[in-house]
Amino acid sequence: MGLKIELAQIKPKLGDVPYNLDKHIEIIQTSSADCIIFPELSLTGYVLRDLVFDVYKESEKAVHKLLDNKGKKCVIAGLVKEVRPGILRNSVVILTDEKTNYIYKFYLPTYGLFEERRYFQAGDPRTDLIVNEYKGYKFGVVICEDAWHYEPIEALALMGADLIFVPAASPMRRLSRSLVIKDQWEALLKAHSIINGIWSIFVNTVGSQEEEFFWGGSMVISPLGEIITSAKLFEEDRVITEINLDEVRKNRFFSSFREHLQGFHEVLHKL
Repeated sequence: MGLKIELAQIKPKLGDVPYNLDKHIEIIQTSSADCIIFPELSLTGYVLRDLVFDVYKESEKAVHKLLDNKGKKCVIAGLVKEVRPGILRNSVVILTDEKTNYIYKFYLPTYGLFEERRYFQAGDPRTDLIVNEYKGYKFGVVICEDAWHYEPIEALALMGADLIFVPAASPMRRLSRSLVIKDQWEALLKAHSIINGIWSIFVNTVGSQEEEFFWGGSMVISPLGEIITSAKLFEEDRVITEINLDEVRKNRFFSSFREHLQGFHEVLHKL
């Protein structure tokens, strides 16, 4: 049985949680998908800076409204969560029939236009790596920059995940004959999918926030490294696709995914 997934590529209003929440609820209530995934920090917008201290409580409260309106669907949305007094994390909430789970970003970009470490605490892989299950599909979630490192997705695949959701807020960096950052994301996600035998579901923010512009281009990559579907560039879009576990089997029957030599991890740990 396939799993229908909607990529909700939205343009959040920066710092306007009520507006963003209404947009989430409208999409959830009109979707025919089993699972709906929104971009990174979808309830708050990404370029928050000091606004983060004003919106985190509202974004936490918004989760209760999502829970009340999701029906039997699985919903994955981005927010700012206070994990202890005064400690905020760039977070994702996963709402399923059985439970509510929070995922935290591990790698906080603080280079170029990014300054996440000024505002957020990183998640701890020893406690915060979680594999969820919905309708027989085991999945993990990594947030944007985490996908630019091999460890989070590899660890989740080894823990049992057959698909990985990647909510992102990826801005444009430079234009040439092609959108370079889009090409890079495609190459990155294809490599993760092929090496780990997983579905990669990437959902990006779109539109302008302050001086940054987000390009959209959300996509689904099969375990064979094929782009199954993609959303529009530079505008809001909703795309539904159906995935299955047969593609996972096709990859892993004819790959060396089953072989992982612990020695490499031990060497890396010593570095």
